[in-house]
Amino acid sequence: MSIKKHFIALLFILPILSLQSYSQLALSTGIGMTPQQLVQNFLLGNGVTVSNVKFNDAQGTITISNQIGSFSTAVNPTNLGFTNGLTIATGGIQVASSNTLSVIINGIPITSDPQLQALKPGKQLKDIARLEFDFIPSSDTVKFRYVFASNEYPTAVCTVYDDVFGFFISGLNPDGGNYVNKNIALIPGTNFPVSINTVNGGVSNGSASPCFLNYTQYFHSFMPNITYHGGTVPLIAWAKVVPCSTYHIKIAICDVSNNIYDSGVFLEANSFSSPQVVVSKTFTNPAISDSVMVRGCNNAVIKFKLPNQLNYNYPIPLIKQGTAVNGFDYSAIPDTIFIPANSDSVLLTIAPFNNPGFTTPKFIKLLIKTAACYYDTLLINILPNLPLVVTAKGDTTLCDVNSIPVSVSGSGGIQPYLFTWNNGDTNTTRIVTPLNTTLYSVTLKDACNQIAKDSVLVTIYPVFTIHATANPAEICIGESVQLNASGAIAYLWKSNIQDPTLSGKDTMHNPVVKPVLTTIYKVTATDGNGCKAIDSVKVIVYQSLHPSIIANPNPVSIFDPTVHFIDASIGSTFWQWDTGDGFTSNLDNFTHTYTSATAANYLVRLTVSNAYGCIDSTSLLVVVIPDIKIYIPNAFTPDLPSLNNRFKAYGEGMIAFEMLIYNRWGQLIFESHHIDIGWDGTFLNDKSPGGSYIYTIKYKDIKGVEFIRNGTVNLIR
Repeated sequence: MSIKKHFIALLFILPILSLQSYSQLALSTGIGMTPQQLVQNFLLGNGVTVSNVKFNDAQGTITISNQIGSFSTAVNPTNLGFTNGLTIATGGIQVASSNTLSVIINGIPITSDPQLQALKPGKQLKDIARLEFDFIPSSDTVKFRYVFASNEYPTAVCTVYDDVFGFFISGLNPDGGNYVNKNIALIPGTNFPVSINTVNGGVSNGSASPCFLNYTQYFHSFMPNITYHGGTVPLIAWAKVVPCSTYHIKIAICDVSNNIYDSGVFLEANSFSSPQVVVSKTFTNPAISDSVMVRGCNNAVIKFKLPNQLNYNYPIPLIKQGTAVNGFDYSAIPDTIFIPANSDSVLLTIAPFNNPGFTTPKFIKLLIKTAACYYDTLLINILPNLPLVVTAKGDTTLCDVNSIPVSVSGSGGIQPYLFTWNNGDTNTTRIVTPLNTTLYSVTLKDACNQIAKDSVLVTIYPVFTIHATANPAEICIGESVQLNASGAIAYLWKSNIQDPTLSGKDTMHNPVVKPVLTTIYKVTATDGNGCKAIDSVKVIVYQSLHPSIIANPNPVSIFDPTVHFIDASIGSTFWQWDTGDGFTSNLDNFTHTYTSATAANYLVRLTVSNAYGCIDSTSLLVVVIPDIKIYIPNAFTPDLPSLNNRFKAYGEGMIAFEMLIYNRWGQLIFESHHIDIGWDGTFLNDKSPGGSYIYTIKYKDIKGVEFIRNGTVNLIR
């Protein structure tokens, strides 16, 4: 690494302090890029191809050097003369905006250069930086713009600290022979190289020779944002060349005699060029597109421009390619275009034809010879201009005033589209509320002023109503109702609760139903216009009275056959009683005495009704029973043919009976469950011996009351 020695004379203190308020120029070192990339991105213009690019003798990616990079004035104003490009410096390029006189070099600098040395014979060269490459020009000249700047200004003018640079070209000389490292960085109109001692502010600070003080028109001090103390105005380095030949150029700069104060050169972006025809295109209807032609609507205008006027017609050969056919798809293009004498440009208008058969995109590819060995390629797309179609949607019928959307869409033509409804609305969708049948028209206009129209018809039908009825509207459960609606051509009945009796009849205008609960029947009716109307009717169903008779007591004894009758139904208001013995009553409850002298069963009937006329009935059997009587003998003779040859009980009025007989040891020897079945005096088919036997007799009366009789009976043999 080379480190600059810094000493600052008092003479320089004030200028340095004055730079502290300057803003910074935007700078970026070339680290991470190759020299080829730097030249391609920040220097190369039209008509030149480059190769074998080196910086400080190396072609590879720059890893450490800060002597080369790019610059941009960005939004910061300067009087540099151009806004961006490539810069090379004797120190680090940051000196251009660092408010210091020198910046340490990163890396190993070049220590000698014969061409720079030839410009400053006998002087010691310091901090050399050089960029060199091969190039092929496409025309008879090559040029670029540059500015030389230095912190040696103004105090080192005409001293031994004469920092210098040069642009050295090698190759064929059109005037004969060859260029051999010819310096083209010259003061305009002279053969003097540009340096501190040749281009300056006109004030000498030393006695070194040569010392030119009369080229001050090419010098100025920099304004804010550039911190070099001074430099040249933009100058042009140029040379005559043989088109399509290979040349070599070296751009080199160095400090002279010491490396205290840095210098740099700014090369304008895209200015390293070889003049050739510049081709550009515009369009006659850029509002439609600034990149494609449209048949019948947008033509392409091709401009061919020379860098300067010639005194003869300049020919430009064209080769036509692409899917579009010359003279068939577009107006015929000649094989050669001429820029007229004493003019620097000519325009060619390409108008694509339009007819219904052209429905697919096509393109024109023009190969334009813009220089002796260079063709420019121009690609122009042609879009079809399909018929414009507008489709309005929303045609409908309304059975009442209502708000509905209507919409429109388009196809074909060239976008953007402009839709305009008859009320001036330009939205694709609008909400309308017509009071009467209305036609809404819409116009579509495309970018090529094609027009298409369509409309939406909204038909309004008069209000349609129906009236639903039920006959009768109030029923008792189990009764039928006839529903009715009229004035339409179709009907659909539905119930709010399921009614099986409506099934299969729901499309009739007058179905008969039998609801079991209070039900609302809704009918939707449709008239001849398809309009619908809805109404409903309520059918009230009164539920069953659930009649029930309470008779107390029942059964009742014949000795006191008085019964209290009570109606247990719900909601009844009228009663008709028949007690079964010829007695009737209209009371809700009463007491009745049966007068018959014998026990009997009486069918009691009750018919009830409520305030709505619903009738129901029920019945109950009232039993009048005799009193219980029983006789039990105390002996019997099973061996004698008499009525007393079996032991049994005699009686009436019982509903259950059981007799058990035990011998003296408590063994059960006989069992009967009917009063008429008695004991014949045997046990296990053997005659039981005479003597006393124990019995237990159980029986129940008609009310279910149980009685028990225990005793003995004598078996007599």
